[in-house]
Amino acid sequence: MTSSSTSAPSPSDEDHRLIKGMVVRTLLLDVLERDIRALDTLLLKMPEVYILSLTRIQNEVLKEMLGLRKQMRTRGVKVLEETRGKDGIETVYLCRGYMQQFYMLWTFARNEVKKELSRHLQMDLTQT
Repeated sequence: MTSSSTSAPSPSDEDHRLIKGMVVRTLLLDVLERDIRALDTLLLKMPEVYILSLTRIQNEVLKEMLGLRKQMRTRGVKVLEETRGKDGIETVYLCRGYMQQFYMLWTFARNEVKKELSRHLQMDLTQT
């Protein structure tokens, strides 16, 4: 006698990495957009240099997201919904036909976004 399991198979570490990567990059795009708008309102001598630098990073992040989406599509992973709450961000996604959830606390998300931004700026945060 064999028993069949009705529970959904667990997403792999790679599936989690892809979802986390998309969430972090989505948040990073929001941060960059807000910062670009803020820079535009400041009385800087050369705001276009800073804005151009952040715009370049936006374009890099968008290209990375396209690559992640392609990998997700290949693996049967699709983000369905993203909800930003008081304590964190929840992502509901489909993984090979099964609904899954990914949750990230804001404190953790902030650190991940900071790491990702510093990578694009080629900065070492341990040297601050």
